[in-house]
Amino acid sequence: MPGCNIKSASVFLVALACGTGATLFSKVMFDLESEDSLGNVRKFAKPFMVTFLMFIAMLVALPLHFIIHKVTKPDEAFPKVSVKMLFILILPAITDLLGTTCAMVGLLYVKVSVYQLVRASTIIFVAIYRVFLLKQRFFGYNWLGVMLNFLAIVVVGGSALVDPTAGSDVPKGIAVLLLGCAIMASQLVLEEKVMAGDNTPPLIVVGMEGLWGTLIMLCIMFPIAKRMPGNDNGCYEDFDDALVMIGNNDKLMLFTVLYVLSITGYNVCAIFITFLLESVWRSILENFRPIAIWGTDLILYYVITRGAFGEEWTVWSWLELGGMALLIYGTAVYNGSVKIPGFYYPDPDDEDDDELVSATPTMERIMSSPLIQRSPFINQKGAGITGTPVMGKKGVLPTTKKGAGKKGGKGYGSTGSTGSSGWFSFGKKKSGYTE
Repeated sequence: MPGCNIKSASVFLVALACGTGATLFSKVMFDLESEDSLGNVRKFAKPFMVTFLMFIAMLVALPLHFIIHKVTKPDEAFPKVSVKMLFILILPAITDLLGTTCAMVGLLYVKVSVYQLVRASTIIFVAIYRVFLLKQRFFGYNWLGVMLNFLAIVVVGGSALVDPTAGSDVPKGIAVLLLGCAIMASQLVLEEKVMAGDNTPPLIVVGMEGLWGTLIMLCIMFPIAKRMPGNDNGCYEDFDDALVMIGNNDKLMLFTVLYVLSITGYNVCAIFITFLLESVWRSILENFRPIAIWGTDLILYYVITRGAFGEEWTVWSWLELGGMALLIYGTAVYNGSVKIPGFYYPDPDDEDDDELVSATPTMERIMSSPLIQRSPFINQKGAGITGTPVMGKKGVLPTTKKGAGKKGGKGYGSTGSTGSSGWFSFGKKKSGYTE
């Protein structure tokens, strides 16, 4: 059983720092001013560029995969990867691109804490898609968790709407964020359909999604944004102008590098967390991230920058705090971590129970492929990061769902997926093996 030692604690803290940093760095980038290609000094309001940088960071996973494999298993050949699957990854790359772009546009108009909490509505959309599209059965406690999360989003959104310091574009920001969450939820459903039974190593999955996303941004999205009317030198977003603005401001350049490094670091930590941390600690990591982001943003405002950057605490922040507490509680109810009297809970250790509901998507989904935790390469005890998955008892791949991983089955190791923003929280033993 993975214990809590110095190594696992270090990975936990690095993952928390990278996840927190990625969100805060992107917001700081939007608030920094720089001279553009026309000589005007203005804020770096470039959501397409930030999305592009995310895919660049994900692309780094490809060389990392080969480096890690060469260092850890120098005598073994590289695992074979299906060419067909590499092209199938175009689909999640497209949905990731659309969802993340909507998230970045929404972040322009709302506070970081509101952004982080509203994106938890992905849970609600995933539940709807799974019930009505995938025809999965949800239990009463799952629906109670969904309703609590919905109420929490209403409270958080309401606190932002009535807060006079939040600005006049909050409704637009929340609407775009919700659209992004709906797209991200559709990505999770899409992957459950098209990726079933695939053994592609997780870093290859992340890297290929980054490659396709980078190409789509350069060949399609940026040319379209250049031709759309907007406030960025007469267009919606000018890619060349973004490069000029980054080059003209050393601080903006620094935060651009930090943003890419934080996403890369989080992707790597996402792999090791599965090996080194128990499921409860993974759940704590995801639930604690909104607290860490909000707390850091407050420190940034009151201590580090003295009001230049960060988030101010207002009387309406108490209402948002209550929404966050309700959101964490609702997620725990949905996962079954908190059991409510009177509800039926299936036994997660019962291999004959084919009605187990997939784990809950967490609040963060901007920095890694939601396929990363589904790969059998990292969902089996003793499996390597880049090597062949280890078979479970009786030669059957360990699973969380009846038929998954078995001969002729349609499973994919674990029914959980990242999402996070992405990541999936596990409040109990729902990873691919008994911990």
